[in-house]
Amino acid sequence: MAKDFSANIQKTVVSLVKDLAPRNRDIISRRFGLKNGKKETLESIGRNYSITRERVRQIEEFTLKQLSKLADVNTDVASYISWARDFVEAREGVVKEKDLFKAFSGQEGDSSANASLLFLLSINASLVRTLESNEFNSFWSSSAQRSDSFNNTVSTLVKTLEKSRNVVSADNFYSFAKENSIPSFNNSELAKSHIDACLSVSKLVNKNIFNEVGLVSWPEVKPRGVKDKAYMVLKRSNSPKHFGEIAKLINETGFSDKRANVQTVHNELIKDNRFVLVGRGMYALSEWGYSSGTVKDVLVNILKKSQKPLARASLVAKVMDARMVKENTILLNLQDSKTFSKKEDGTYTLRKA
Repeated sequence: MAKDFSANIQKTVVSLVKDLAPRNRDIISRRFGLKNGKKETLESIGRNYSITRERVRQIEEFTLKQLSKLADVNTDVASYISWARDFVEAREGVVKEKDLFKAFSGQEGDSSANASLLFLLSINASLVRTLESNEFNSFWSSSAQRSDSFNNTVSTLVKTLEKSRNVVSADNFYSFAKENSIPSFNNSELAKSHIDACLSVSKLVNKNIFNEVGLVSWPEVKPRGVKDKAYMVLKRSNSPKHFGEIAKLINETGFSDKRANVQTVHNELIKDNRFVLVGRGMYALSEWGYSSGTVKDVLVNILKKSQKPLARASLVAKVMDARMVKENTILLNLQDSKTFSKKEDGTYTLRKA
């Protein structure tokens, strides 16, 4: 956007509101933050004028309707509306508000230029604004129908991720969406730009630090503390690690400026059933099939599940699949005659009580 174009919008707005009653002009200016980009609440303005917040809202609504008639015949206003509409339509008819502002003024946050653009768009029905919610960032659509279609696309995408229960590489996410028949929102074949819009506007779907896409509610996407970060780095390593090494991986990954303390990591892993202590300070993920408890506990569980006595070699192999332990440690535990019974053929079973 040309600098002069965005800078001149304030002159257009001043010209548009100059004939309003002073109080109405002031209320509109403060509600939209036309002077400094800082919006004021109905309540604060009402206190200033000793009127109710509802009365302020009524004045605002009346004034916007009054101005809409003037805006319809104002060529300067039309040029800004036309720019905004072209920008939105060029992006499949859905754009996050901050992206619209950034393209217009170079700033995505509060500014008098952005406030002026928002004001002009608010008195013109050319585009549809959806306010920020728990599910979406504020965004603009080319029509109410486009907004509804976009909501449907995002909703279907969220449900599909909930069903899959797995993060997807951002590089493969568009293919994932196509394979799962995610609908587009502009009556055409699903495009990568549709998915990019979903990721930009939706608050429910996002990328993690490893450039993987999933639901924000998942700890793998938005980790909530050391234990979630430990889960992410350990899962990516795909092998058991000492808690000191896990702390190092967390810090190297750069989740935040706050460094993970080694002892804190150890304490958190002990309390979380996603992790299994499989050796001296060594942790694995329980989803990998590792078993918790002592070596003796593991032997007891293996024999309980077995329908027949097991040979020593088979027991050793099964325990090593479940724990990181030396063979001699397993054999020493098998010598516990109060728990295990060795048959004449050399196989083992649990001793009956």
